[in-house]
Amino acid sequence: MPRLPETPLDVLELAAEGAVVERQFPIAGFERLSDHLARPDGALKVRLELQLMDGTAVGVMDLRAVVVLTCQRCLQPVSRELVSEVRLAFGPREDATVPAEHEVIPGDPRRVGLAELAEDELLLSLPLVARHAEGEVCRLPADLESSAVAAKPETPEMRRPFAGLKDLLKH
Repeated sequence: MPRLPETPLDVLELAAEGAVVERQFPIAGFERLSDHLARPDGALKVRLELQLMDGTAVGVMDLRAVVVLTCQRCLQPVSRELVSEVRLAFGPREDATVPAEHEVIPGDPRRVGLAELAEDELLLSLPLVARHAEGEVCRLPADLESSAVAAKPETPEMRRPFAGLKDLLKH
Protein backbone atom coordinates (compact mmCIF):
# COMPACT_ATOMS: atom_id res chain seq x y z
CA MET A 1 0.00 0.00 0.00
CA PRO A 2 1.65 3.28 -1.04
CA ARG A 3 2.08 6.16 1.37
CA LEU A 4 -0.11 9.16 0.82
CA PRO A 5 1.61 11.78 -1.33
CA GLU A 6 1.67 14.99 0.61
CA THR A 7 3.18 18.44 0.48
CA PRO A 8 4.32 19.52 3.96
CA LEU A 9 2.43 22.43 5.50
CA ASP A 10 4.04 25.63 6.74
CA VAL A 11 1.92 25.85 9.88
CA LEU A 12 3.83 28.91 11.11
CA GLU A 13 2.73 30.91 8.07
CA LEU A 14 -0.78 29.44 8.10
CA ALA A 15 -1.14 30.22 11.81
CA ALA A 16 -0.11 33.84 11.21
CA GLU A 17 -3.02 34.06 8.75
CA GLY A 18 -5.43 32.27 11.13
CA ALA A 19 -6.02 29.65 8.46
CA VAL A 20 -8.21 26.57 8.55
CA VAL A 21 -6.91 23.55 6.64
CA GLU A 22 -9.34 20.82 5.62
CA ARG A 23 -8.23 17.61 3.95
CA GLN A 24 -9.66 14.19 3.20
CA PHE A 25 -7.38 11.15 3.02
CA PRO A 26 -8.29 7.61 1.88
CA ILE A 27 -8.00 5.13 4.76
CA ALA A 28 -6.21 2.72 2.38
CA GLY A 29 -3.25 5.15 2.20
CA PHE A 30 -2.30 4.79 5.87
CA GLU A 31 0.31 2.01 6.10
CA ARG A 32 0.55 1.79 9.89
CA LEU A 33 -3.23 1.78 10.31
CA SER A 34 -3.80 -1.05 7.82
CA ASP A 35 -2.64 -3.72 10.31
CA HIS A 36 -5.54 -2.82 12.59
CA LEU A 37 -8.30 -2.89 9.97
CA ALA A 38 -10.51 -5.64 8.59
CA ARG A 39 -10.92 -3.61 5.38
CA PRO A 40 -9.27 -0.34 4.31
CA ASP A 41 -12.57 1.32 3.35
CA GLY A 42 -13.59 4.93 3.67
CA ALA A 43 -11.85 8.23 4.22
CA LEU A 44 -10.45 10.29 7.06
CA LYS A 45 -11.63 13.89 7.28
CA VAL A 46 -9.20 16.27 8.94
CA ARG A 47 -9.80 19.88 9.96
CA LEU A 48 -6.93 21.89 11.41
CA GLU A 49 -7.66 25.37 12.73
CA LEU A 50 -4.45 27.36 13.30
CA GLN A 51 -3.42 30.55 15.11
CA LEU A 52 -0.34 32.13 16.62
CA MET A 53 0.05 32.17 20.39
CA ASP A 54 3.09 34.06 21.69
CA GLY A 55 4.89 33.42 18.41
CA THR A 56 4.12 29.68 18.46
CA ALA A 57 1.82 28.03 15.93
CA VAL A 58 -1.00 26.27 17.78
CA GLY A 59 -4.03 24.53 16.44
CA VAL A 60 -7.03 22.34 17.04
CA MET A 61 -7.18 19.25 14.87
CA ASP A 62 -10.52 17.45 14.41
CA LEU A 63 -10.60 13.96 12.90
CA ARG A 64 -13.57 11.93 11.70
CA ALA A 65 -13.51 8.51 10.10
CA VAL A 66 -15.53 5.32 9.93
CA VAL A 67 -13.19 2.33 10.03
CA VAL A 68 -13.89 -1.38 9.63
CA LEU A 69 -12.25 -3.40 12.40
CA THR A 70 -12.39 -7.08 13.34
CA CYS A 71 -14.64 -7.91 16.29
CA GLN A 72 -12.56 -9.79 18.85
CA ARG A 73 -15.58 -11.85 19.97
CA CYS A 74 -16.87 -13.21 16.67
CA LEU A 75 -14.01 -12.28 14.30
CA GLN A 76 -16.46 -10.59 11.91
CA PRO A 77 -16.12 -7.03 10.52
CA VAL A 78 -17.49 -4.23 12.69
CA SER A 79 -17.70 -0.56 11.71
CA ARG A 80 -16.72 2.07 14.24
CA GLU A 81 -16.85 5.83 13.92
CA LEU A 82 -13.72 7.45 15.28
CA VAL A 83 -13.92 11.08 16.31
CA SER A 84 -11.03 12.92 17.90
CA GLU A 85 -10.09 16.46 18.77
CA VAL A 86 -6.57 17.36 19.83
CA ARG A 87 -4.89 20.66 20.64
CA LEU A 88 -1.41 20.99 19.17
CA ALA A 89 1.58 23.30 19.52
CA PHE A 90 4.03 23.07 16.60
CA GLY A 91 7.77 23.28 17.24
CA PRO A 92 7.56 25.94 19.95
CA ARG A 93 10.54 28.13 20.71
CA GLU A 94 12.49 27.30 23.86
CA ASP A 95 11.14 30.36 25.68
CA ALA A 96 7.55 29.98 24.46
CA THR A 97 4.77 29.25 26.91
CA VAL A 98 2.49 26.50 25.69
CA PRO A 99 -0.79 25.83 27.52
CA ALA A 100 -0.85 22.48 29.32
CA GLU A 101 -3.74 21.12 27.23
CA HIS A 102 -1.67 21.36 24.02
CA GLU A 103 0.35 18.42 22.76
CA VAL A 104 3.76 19.60 21.58
CA ILE A 105 4.73 18.51 18.06
CA PRO A 106 8.51 18.89 17.87
CA GLY A 107 10.32 19.69 14.67
CA ASP A 108 10.25 22.35 12.01
CA PRO A 109 6.83 24.07 11.99
CA ARG A 110 7.45 25.01 8.35
CA ARG A 111 7.41 21.34 7.26
CA VAL A 112 4.52 19.51 8.95
CA GLY A 113 3.06 16.38 7.35
CA LEU A 114 -0.67 16.54 8.02
CA ALA A 115 -1.36 12.97 6.85
CA GLU A 116 1.27 11.50 9.18
CA LEU A 117 0.04 13.62 12.07
CA ALA A 118 -3.55 12.54 11.38
CA GLU A 119 -2.54 8.88 11.16
CA ASP A 120 -0.83 9.13 14.56
CA GLU A 121 -3.98 10.54 16.12
CA LEU A 122 -6.20 8.00 14.37
CA LEU A 123 -4.08 5.14 15.74
CA LEU A 124 -4.49 6.58 19.23
CA SER A 125 -8.26 6.75 18.69
CA LEU A 126 -8.67 3.05 17.92
CA PRO A 127 -10.46 1.02 20.60
CA LEU A 128 -8.23 -1.29 22.63
CA VAL A 129 -10.52 -4.22 21.86
CA ALA A 130 -12.81 -3.97 18.85
CA ARG A 131 -16.18 -5.62 19.28
CA HIS A 132 -19.80 -5.23 18.36
CA ALA A 133 -21.71 -2.84 20.59
CA GLU A 134 -24.52 -4.05 22.80
CA GLY A 135 -27.57 -4.61 20.63
CA GLU A 136 -25.53 -5.41 17.51
CA VAL A 137 -25.39 -8.98 16.19
CA CYS A 138 -22.22 -10.69 17.35
CA ARG A 139 -22.01 -14.41 16.85
CA LEU A 140 -19.72 -17.07 15.49
CA PRO A 141 -19.91 -17.95 11.80
CA ALA A 142 -22.12 -21.02 11.20
CA ASP A 143 -19.20 -23.40 10.49
CA LEU A 144 -17.39 -22.40 13.70
CA GLU A 145 -20.59 -22.43 15.76
CA SER A 146 -21.48 -26.00 14.73
CA SER A 147 -17.94 -27.26 15.40
CA ALA A 148 -17.90 -25.57 18.81
CA VAL A 149 -21.15 -27.32 19.76
CA ALA A 150 -19.88 -30.68 18.45
CA ALA A 151 -16.59 -30.38 20.34
CA LYS A 152 -18.30 -29.72 23.68
CA PRO A 153 -18.04 -32.84 25.89
CA GLU A 154 -21.24 -34.14 27.45
CA THR A 155 -20.24 -34.67 31.10
CA PRO A 156 -16.59 -34.95 32.00
CA GLU A 157 -15.63 -37.89 34.20
CA MET A 158 -14.55 -36.67 37.60
CA ARG A 159 -11.10 -37.89 38.57
CA ARG A 160 -10.13 -38.28 42.18
CA PRO A 161 -6.37 -38.81 42.34
CA PHE A 162 -6.26 -39.40 46.11
CA ALA A 163 -9.34 -41.65 46.38
CA GLY A 164 -7.24 -44.77 47.15
CA LEU A 165 -4.96 -43.01 49.64
CA LYS A 166 -7.21 -43.79 52.62
CA ASP A 167 -6.90 -47.54 51.98
CA LEU A 168 -3.11 -47.30 51.72
CA LEU A 169 -2.79 -45.46 55.04
CA LYS A 170 -4.66 -48.25 56.96
CA HIS A 171 -1.88 -50.78 56.35
